[in-house]
Amino acid sequence: MGLKSKQLKLSDVFNSEKETAVTELYDRVITIPIEARTALKKELFNVIGRDRTKGVFTRYGWHCGVNDGEKAKLFEWEDVWEAVYAGPKFHRLHGYLDKVEILELRKDGEELEFIDVLWVNTFEAEQYLKESDLSTEPVCHTLCGYVSGYLSTVIGQPIMVKEVECRAMGHAQCKCICMPIEKWGDEIASEQGYYQGTSIIKELDEVTEKLKTERDHLTKANDIHQRLIEELLSKQGVQKIVDILYETTGLTAFIEDENHQILVQAGHLDEPLDLQKFRSKHTLFTRYSDDISLLRAPIFYEQQVKGYCSFVYSGQEEPNELDYMIIEKAGLTSAIILLNENIKINTEQNIKRSFLNDILESRLTEEEIYKVSYYLNFDSSSSYWMLTIDRNRKEIENEIAFNEELIRSINLFLKERNINAIVSQKLDKIIVLIEYPSFEKLNMAESKFIDHLFKYCLQRFSKYNFCIGVSTVIQKFMDITLLYKETLAALRAKKEGIHVSYFKELGIESVLFQIQDEVLIERFVDQHIGKLLAIDKEFDLIKTLYAYISNGNSINNTSKALSMSISGLRYRLVKISEILNQDLADTQAVFSIYLAINILKSKGTISI
Repeated sequence: MGLKSKQLKLSDVFNSEKETAVTELYDRVITIPIEARTALKKELFNVIGRDRTKGVFTRYGWHCGVNDGEKAKLFEWEDVWEAVYAGPKFHRLHGYLDKVEILELRKDGEELEFIDVLWVNTFEAEQYLKESDLSTEPVCHTLCGYVSGYLSTVIGQPIMVKEVECRAMGHAQCKCICMPIEKWGDEIASEQGYYQGTSIIKELDEVTEKLKTERDHLTKANDIHQRLIEELLSKQGVQKIVDILYETTGLTAFIEDENHQILVQAGHLDEPLDLQKFRSKHTLFTRYSDDISLLRAPIFYEQQVKGYCSFVYSGQEEPNELDYMIIEKAGLTSAIILLNENIKINTEQNIKRSFLNDILESRLTEEEIYKVSYYLNFDSSSSYWMLTIDRNRKEIENEIAFNEELIRSINLFLKERNINAIVSQKLDKIIVLIEYPSFEKLNMAESKFIDHLFKYCLQRFSKYNFCIGVSTVIQKFMDITLLYKETLAALRAKKEGIHVSYFKELGIESVLFQIQDEVLIERFVDQHIGKLLAIDKEFDLIKTLYAYISNGNSINNTSKALSMSISGLRYRLVKISEILNQDLADTQAVFSIYLAINILKSKGTISI
């Protein structure tokens, strides 16, 4: 006799004997020993893993619950809540546990809000404790699935059940919370996956396909890496690196230095790129504009980012795993090449610096100078020009590192303009010796070139102020020492607020400076202002005299220039005249005195 022909209430069924109730509800029932079921669960743990096993038994419980829910709906009930309260009786009928107690049920009309349920002595918790120590998470997966399936069926809306206490975890009994899915929010998101069956064969096929793709990627990446290594060993430059990248991927590629200037490129760029804002120590895919995206891998050496190797993507294109693998290998190869080039450049620059310093210190014979200059590609018969760069910020945390960075930047500036030069350091100043014909190829005025260099230094070292002393041009390589002295004289004679000082603009003192006999110059100075120097230790009188002569021997103009009273100025001039025993109205005598003071000024003895 079918259930649909029976006009019975659920309470009538459960008031019968268990065997009668089972007969009324089910056409055929099989029994499974709990021990056998536990053994099956352990087998599945070993074969498909803990998560998949949990999903299997959760879905098994769900189907059992749905089946009982459908059975319950065939009987007469006063309302849906009678069917809900019948759920615990179905639990016990199957032998899942000893007792079910609904601790609290909240509803809003016909809508369920919340059910708090107590399970006493569930078979899953009992079996777990027989086999293992305490669990770190609930184990009553079948019961959770069963209640979810049953309630969802009889209430007619998706209900999710979560076990919040479990005897297998050490709690007194097991407890669960039953709520509509939408009321759980994100809290139940991780549990929903256990109710969705997945095909292991399908997943294995997907994994196999993914492994094949990764194998192909690894093979191609390895082939490209092998080509990069071959180019590295053949001592090719970084241009060959981007050529290989473009050839193998079809993507525009470029390499930039640490100042974000593109060194080499393969492929096409529609617009110049401003790369200053794209700084990272990791491989990064970033949107440059609406039309362009970049995949950038940093180039590391000397424990610093020294540049980037990049792929360019158009529109909405994005890199795949292979692109990431290739660009990172290219970044590594580029780092080795650039490091080798840097070592080569540094070695060459150090040799040049030592050579220049040896010349300035007169440590080389003329024959040695000719030999080394030839080796360093400096034509001893060419013309030369020198700049000496000073900075007027005294406190530098690491002066050696700062000077090295400044020298490296200036070398880069000169290299970009194909100027053959030596950049060195002496007395905390940077010396730049330039082969003049290589500068002339720029077709640029000296002043404009120096202005560009000055601004270049300020941009990279904004905390510092620089001034530059500029020599004349000589036709004899052996006279480089004279160029250095000219730049120092130009720096000493610089005027306040002026950052570039030219030796050729010094005037008559530049002629005296070229007199090789220092004794004659010293005697000239001593003869004309020696007596004043002996008394005027703070140079106050000498500075007053210099201002007086510079202002055309005008009392009024000198008074204004020094902010001194006329009477005070007259007193000082009388005193100076008495000390020097010279008439300050004597034009020839005053000219010699003025020249002597300028000599002291150009030598740095006094600062006016």
